Amino acid sequence: MAISGPSSFVPTLNLFIPHWVDVNLILGTPLVLEDGTTIAILTGYRDDLEGFRSSIQGKLNDLQIAAGDLKIKKTAGLTRLGEFNRKVRGSIGSSPYAAALPNAPSITSAQGIFLDPLDDVASLWPKINAATIPGFTPPLLLPGGTAIATFLTELAALKTAYATESAAEHEVDLERKLRDAIQIKAEAALVLYRKAVLGAFVENDPHVLSLPAVNPAPGSTPDAVTANISWDATLLKAKITWSASVEADLFQYEIRFSPGPNYSTETETVVGNISPTDPREFLTDAGLVASGDVGSFKVYVILNTLNEKGSNTVTITRP
Repeated sequence: MAISGPSSFVPTLNLFIPHWVDVNLILGTPLVLEDGTTIAILTGYRDDLEGFRSSIQGKLNDLQIAAGDLKIKKTAGLTRLGEFNRKVRGSIGSSPYAAALPNAPSITSAQGIFLDPLDDVASLWPKINAATIPGFTPPLLLPGGTAIATFLTELAALKTAYATESAAEHEVDLERKLRDAIQIKAEAALVLYRKAVLGAFVENDPHVLSLPAVNPAPGSTPDAVTANISWDATLLKAKITWSASVEADLFQYEIRFSPGPNYSTETETVVGNISPTDPREFLTDAGLVASGDVGSFKVYVILNTLNEKGSNTVTITRP
């Protein structure tokens, strides 16, 4: 294992830490790197990154929940806008108010563009209720008897949902930046550790020959395999299968998970390793604890040089 992305830091550190323990035993005194890093500090980096792995996933779950709630409220807002426009056209279509009706935005529109027509409704509706219009008796009520008070409550809830999603996005971004700062320190320490060991032992010493790599060795990127996923209703787990790698230097297959429908290397975690000689299938419930949970997966081809390549993304929703 070597550093190839956020998911590889903890496994790589777990190779260096026991190596450092052995080096300390041989030297008879704790090795301290030139920047002051000790094995205790490096272990702390590892523990911090373990914590970030779970905390980032938790904050991503919060973001997914917020995004789902926002989508529901946006869909309801579009429904209300359509009901309002049809009601006005049907009840007072010849009045000037009908000409002022806003156009419906796309559900994927940016926040301001999406909210503008709903704010127009919030402004136009009380004007209609206060107006004297031949043949019309206020207040204007939508199908089902929805009054403006209900609409305003729903609009306020929609704006709150936007704020909640924005706050959740900020929390994810902040947690990633805090993690990235630790990763930078950890990688720099590993580079210094390798230099310190090379300076403390002769070239063919076992502690030099067994030094873990910080980054993959120079070499070509392997070809990706093709992954598939299905739900095993008996075992209540996702079943991932993949095509065989054609790489002669294949070390192992690695299955990685990213929460939600969109795979991201920034949030991926390793959930399994499969030997080249083992059956090419993997069962997991990672991120799929409850009905409706969504998880995305990739199968990575790992070479002996530690070069790697991820498969296509496979995504599944737990029934």
